[in-house]
Amino acid sequence: MEPDNYQEKTYSILELNTEIEQILEGSFSELVWVRGEITGFDKQKSQKNIFFQLQEKNPDKDQIISKISATIFNSDINRLLQKFRQANVGLELRDGLEVRVLCKIDAYPPWGEYKVIIKDIDPEFTLGKLAQSRIMIIQYLKDNGLLDKNKRLQLSLVPLSIGLITQKGKEGYTDFTGKLKESGFAFKIKFYNASVQGERVESEICESLDYFNQQKNIDVVVIVRGGGAKTDLSWFDNKKIAEKIALSQIPVLTGIGHKTDSTITDMVACLSQQSPSSAATFLVDRVRDFLQNVDEISVEITHSAQNYIRYVLQELKEMKSRINRESQLFLQKCKEEIDGVWADIISYCKYFFKSVKDTMDNYKSNVNFIDPINTIQRGFSITRVDGSAIKSINKVRKGKDIITTVSDGEIKSTVNLTKKLI
Repeated sequence: MEPDNYQEKTYSILELNTEIEQILEGSFSELVWVRGEITGFDKQKSQKNIFFQLQEKNPDKDQIISKISATIFNSDINRLLQKFRQANVGLELRDGLEVRVLCKIDAYPPWGEYKVIIKDIDPEFTLGKLAQSRIMIIQYLKDNGLLDKNKRLQLSLVPLSIGLITQKGKEGYTDFTGKLKESGFAFKIKFYNASVQGERVESEICESLDYFNQQKNIDVVVIVRGGGAKTDLSWFDNKKIAEKIALSQIPVLTGIGHKTDSTITDMVACLSQQSPSSAATFLVDRVRDFLQNVDEISVEITHSAQNYIRYVLQELKEMKSRINRESQLFLQKCKEEIDGVWADIISYCKYFFKSVKDTMDNYKSNVNFIDPINTIQRGFSITRVDGSAIKSINKVRKGKDIITTVSDGEIKSTVNLTKKLI
């Protein structure tokens, strides 16, 4: 059907927006409850009237699927903030919180816009959503074996090299670093400036954890924040931060909570303390305990060494006495054996020399018996010719000079006649 066939009224822009206003206000003549996530609140909360947005996200993709403007007028600000604050100690409205608010639908025809004017708030809804989200994240970490993963890392006995994650100049930074300086120990701090409240907490803390896991010689990564509202702690009930801590190759120590509160970040970290000061004190005490243990071990080693030396000296003294005693017995036994051998040698020598003497006497007797001189003395003589004894008449001839030896001299003669006896 062509547009020219329509005879209805043609609206001006203002007329159309005014008509829409009347329809909206007629449809929502009473206040309505609306739930959504606060955004843009932190930038406006110091203004006379607070203007921000409520948004809805796709829970599966974490994407914004709808948004509406919201206003809290000055006349309602203190009452609403006070109500929200009194619902739980330290609880404050901030960006990122999911809230349930009682609203008046308000349209503004000149701009063709509409918004909600917040008249009341349900703090219990926000606390319930925070608790529900927290339970889901914890269950996710358990199901994927991440809740205790960082706790299985061994913290150094002397954690002097520290990767510090916090916001520089804030109370958490000064409390933590001040405690370390007071200790007098040689702590070495590598610092990464990161937000500890607000929408940038997740991205900046995840970036800082990635940074320190790429560094060398970091003993422990410490995440601290100073005092603040209780809802500020909810920034650390964060799934992505918890995953980064669980998968960190370096032990993580936290000091971000209050005495009665514990965040998921605390739960998944290797160790957690109540505050930046107590986190620093924990590290100082660990180093001090190590040094004290070293001193105690040194004393024990010294005492053990002294006791062992005394024991060894006593053993040496007893060994010396035993050696002296046994050596004297050994020497006495050797002397007795030597004396016995010496007596045997003397006895044997006497026997040997007597035997030799008897043999020599026997030889002498035999020699004397056959000695020509002794034979001559018994009346015999020896006759030689040309120096050789004459044993046969055939050895001499007539006219040959011969020498005859008798017991007291020699007789020279000349052969005149030889005569055989046979």
